[in-house]
Formats: sequence, structure tokens, C-alpha cells
Amino acid sequence: MKKEVFLRRIEAVRANMKKAGVDFLIITPSSYMKYLTGYSIKGDERFLCFALPCEGEAFSIGNKLYEQQMADIPAAEFYFWNDGEDGVELLGAKCGERSIKADTIAIDPNMPAMFTIKLLRAFPGAELRSAAELIDGLRIYKDEAESASMREACRRADLALKNTVGEDPAAWIGKSEEEFLAKLVYEMTKLGIMNGAACVCVGENASEPHHHPDKSLIEKGKCLLIDFGGDFENYNTDMTRDLYFGEPSEEYLKVYDILLTALSKGKEAARIGAKLQEVDRAVRGYITEQGYGEYFTHRTGHGIGIDCHEGPSAMEGEETLIAPGMCFSIEPGVYIPGRFGIRIEDQMMVTEEGAGALHSYPLELQVVRC
Repeated sequence: MKKEVFLRRIEAVRANMKKAGVDFLIITPSSYMKYLTGYSIKGDERFLCFALPCEGEAFSIGNKLYEQQMADIPAAEFYFWNDGEDGVELLGAKCGERSIKADTIAIDPNMPAMFTIKLLRAFPGAELRSAAELIDGLRIYKDEAESASMREACRRADLALKNTVGEDPAAWIGKSEEEFLAKLVYEMTKLGIMNGAACVCVGENASEPHHHPDKSLIEKGKCLLIDFGGDFENYNTDMTRDLYFGEPSEEYLKVYDILLTALSKGKEAARIGAKLQEVDRAVRGYITEQGYGEYFTHRTGHGIGIDCHEGPSAMEGEETLIAPGMCFSIEPGVYIPGRFGIRIEDQMMVTEEGAGALHSYPLELQVVRC
């Protein structure tokens, strides 16, 4: 993205700082730093930050090791420290030199405690707040560039799953969840989707909504649930699809049809001006009417952007109005312990024309004859 985009975001956050009475903002490597500056290098034990005074120019502090990577951060000044020195102490010193007021400091909610503790020493008496209250509201509504990245992320994810399943899905019989995960992450990486991850769940493992892939084998007579994603140009894709190897039971097919209908009802409820909780009510209400409400154990959906899971969520009590620029999942699921689990998930983008799914991979159950 162009530098001008990040400068506009920084000024929008500064305006929020003034409204909230925040003197100073400190952001460390995280999705917040990606959003404000474009810097996407993962943080480590060396203190690195983007610092924004309510009055005055932004600056950045980092270890000399990261000098080249930090060059594109939209800051007026850069200060570097060497191993053996203390980056937080340098931050405090530079604030003193600049006479920066720091009675109230908003910090990155993902900042490691080892840095937060040092900040309390460097700024004695300061009130610390979460920067989330200044930034999250801005992140809800994606601009054209963000939306384009997410559309492309989802298009590539569709292709990655297609390439992983392959022309002969039955060839996966006898292979493990871990092997499927490795192939899927490989296909995502080839297509430019970074930080790929997945819940790959065989049979009864699918009754654990966030099952961690293990050595369980894909076998005839078992389902395969794949919930996966990653980021493209820092923006995430998230989808879930299901396969069945052999002949599904009548109940499995019944539940699958219930969830397809629930997903459709959720999409219908995702109207501009409606509250997000109405999406949850439409989905959960139908699943409950069909007798499986006790097995739908999580929210209907979550916001998606630089973080795969961000706010606001499609859940009871969420009164945020659906509006253009929002992106969220709709993912009804039924999980029957010890037997099977099914989840069907589409990622939705809201435009002036309404809400639409970003994925084109078929929603219908893929039955693998074997």
C-alpha cells in the first residue's frame, strides 16, 4: 500500500487520541503495527516500536538488527539501540529530549509483558490504556485496497484447497491429518498466502471445533473437516469445507443440509443496516428448530482483516450495524462428541450493493467414492 494510506490512518488515530485524552501511543509488532505502518516483521525479545505523540511527529525505535526492515515505517525519525542496551530506556530518553507529554499512554494490546513492565518504570505515574479503543473502530471498515487484498486472498485459498484435494481425492485415504495440513500450507505458500494454518479433522476429531491436526488417518467411512486460511498482502482468508470418504450416514447428510440452510439464512440476514446479532439469531434459531442447537457451541462468525479473528462478531448482544467495508465470517457448525462434526464457513464482504461471499469453492458436501 502507498505511504499516503498509512499517513491517513495515523492522523485518524491521532484524532481519536485527542478525543480520548491520550497523550502518547506506543505500538509494537502486531496487526496494529501492520495497519498503521505496513511493518509486518514478527516481534521478538528486542524492543521495537512506532511511537506517536498526540502533538508532534511520530518516531520509531528498534534494535540495529532491524534498521533496513524498518526503513519504510512512516516515521519522521528513527532511533536504534545495540544488543546490551535497553530499547525501552531509549524510548523514555527520547521522550524526555522531545518534552513529550506522556501522562496517559495507549499501548499495543499485544505488547509482551516484559516490555509493559519496563514501560511502567520508564514512565512512572503514567496511566496505561489499550490502543485497541483508538484503532479497532477504524479497522472494521476496509477501504478499496484492503478489500482487493482480501478478495484475492480468498480466490487463492479456493485454488489452494482445490490443488490439495487433487483430481483423485481417494488418494488421501491412509494419509494423516498432518500430511493434509502440510500439503495445504505448501499450496497456500506457492500461491502467495503466508502464515498458512488449518484445522484438519478426521471423523470424531471433527467434533472438536478447533482440533489440532495429528497423526489420525483419513479413512473410508469418515468425514474430513478443513478450516483453513492465511494472509495475502497482510489480509486474511478464512473458510471451512467438508469431505466424506465413502457413504455418509443419513444423520450426517441431514445435519449437513441443516447447516447449508442455516448458512443461507445467515447470508439473508446480513443486510446493510441490520445488527450483527441478527445474523447469529437467523443461523442459531434455525439449527435450534431442527433439534441441534445444543451442538452449535460457538459464535456464528467473527470479523476478518489483518487478523483472522477480529471484531465485531456475529453473536448475540453484538449491536454493531452491518455497513459497507465490513468483512466477517458466517460459519454454522454442529459437533456431536465422539461421532462427527460439520462446519461450513464463508467469508463475507459488505459493499454498497450488500453482503456477498468471497469464496467460490463449492459449498456442497464432497462425497469421495472409494
